[in-house]
Amino acid sequence: MHARVNTARVAPDQINEFAAAIRALVPRAKPQSPGMQSALVLADRGSGKVVLVSRWDSEAAGDAAEPMYQEAMRELGRFLTEPPTRERYDVLLEE
Repeated sequence: MHARVNTARVAPDQINEFAAAIRALVPRAKPQSPGMQSALVLADRGSGKVVLVSRWDSEAAGDAAEPMYQEAMRELGRFLTEPPTRERYDVLLEE
């Protein structure tokens, strides 16, 4: 299993709008992203830091979803106050 961790920053006063946009986006994106198992979105309302953790069947499945990621960034970019970062991980344990 593979995970991707995306970190971004949103203006704190736009967290609710960002949350609504991502809640609408993920259900649309998941069927177009074979191998995506789940997405978890975390936010620090004080600082505006947002972390998205997505789990994939494999690294290849995550790579194949790159066009969907680019589409999502175009849609969510209006909320971001700085460029997002992305990291890739192998999942060693999940309970």
